[in-house]
Amino acid sequence: MFEPRRDEPKVEVIDTSAQSWLLPTKQAGFIDVWGGAYDGADQGMRVLWERLRDAWLRTKESRSGSNHTRRSYESATLDWFEFLSTLIADGRSVRPWEATTDHVRMWQEHLTGRGLAGSSVNQRLAACSSFYSFVIHERGLVNGVEVTAFMDARGTTRQNPFAGSNVQRARTKQYGHARILTEHETYKLLKYLESRAHTLTGCRNQALLLTYLLTGYRNNEVVSMRWGNIRQNKNQPGMLIFEWKGKGGKEQSDPLPMRVYQAIVAYLKASGRAPETLAQDEYIFKPMIIHNMKNLRNAKLDEEASADGHLSTRSAERILHTCLKHAGVERPTEVRVHDLRHTFAHRFRRKRPDLEALRERLHHESLATTGIYAREVLDDPVDDWSEGLYQGLLGL
Repeated sequence: MFEPRRDEPKVEVIDTSAQSWLLPTKQAGFIDVWGGAYDGADQGMRVLWERLRDAWLRTKESRSGSNHTRRSYESATLDWFEFLSTLIADGRSVRPWEATTDHVRMWQEHLTGRGLAGSSVNQRLAACSSFYSFVIHERGLVNGVEVTAFMDARGTTRQNPFAGSNVQRARTKQYGHARILTEHETYKLLKYLESRAHTLTGCRNQALLLTYLLTGYRNNEVVSMRWGNIRQNKNQPGMLIFEWKGKGGKEQSDPLPMRVYQAIVAYLKASGRAPETLAQDEYIFKPMIIHNMKNLRNAKLDEEASADGHLSTRSAERILHTCLKHAGVERPTEVRVHDLRHTFAHRFRRKRPDLEALRERLHHESLATTGIYAREVLDDPVDDWSEGLYQGLLGL
């Protein structure tokens, strides 16, 4: 795997096809996915592409603020390189800088044959397309001429093999598989949570699932909530604000529903963590460790924690399925935690038709993204015009 350099690299000139690239000396290891010994021009291109990929991954991570994003892009490109290593042309494996659109289509078919969903295949194609765009736009000065690391034999920059109409992405309906809980289902779920709130796990589950349902936050945004991000509302005495921080380094001050706050405080107290003693960076939802709580029935140890120490998103999904099952909701395992976000959006828009207000609650950068929720998930079309049109036809 690529490892980021931790010191200032030395500089050396590597000869590639009688042209000189000014490159950092190789510091980190590189998985030799193409096989064979590298020397001369081929070795120079390999080192160059290693450096470009590392720079691209660092750019992606810095923009998103997420190491998970880096790993996702890294995995997609490595999968692509490994596939190319299986393709033989002129007695050797195809190199990334030799890739064509035909190779991309072959990889697309290969991924589909492995059973990957269309959306997953599209994500890998998009990641690799981003990398090739980066390579194409990253230019080096060779003999006074700006060139790229993706050229043909004449020195002309080649087009991105992942872009264009020749590579057809699988058609996916972005939110068509959302399972919005009906009013009857949410009623049964909330009543079940209330009935178990006297137990430790029940208290935790009520706080957790109520937070999803009343904020519309994503799974990771809820499980990684910190106590210090809750403060008093300056403009609404007695009410609270949650200093939300999401992917890409985005931040926003959100009103925290009082029912959510009360459920969180009840859970903290039941788990032996007095709110007044919590550190500012303390996670609210943590894996359970039972200490002197024999009086609380049905308490159980939650063994699934994230790498950061808070409740894992996988554990949250399991909690949701268990609660839905006991609440009597049919097909509980078909409901994802993300569907609670859709359920929130559906209920919110029915109360407030303002799409901009919904965009703000969902933390969407674009109103167009919120519009997808509205068109494909939230509501059937409303006929609020035909009767007026009919009356107009009558001249009334």
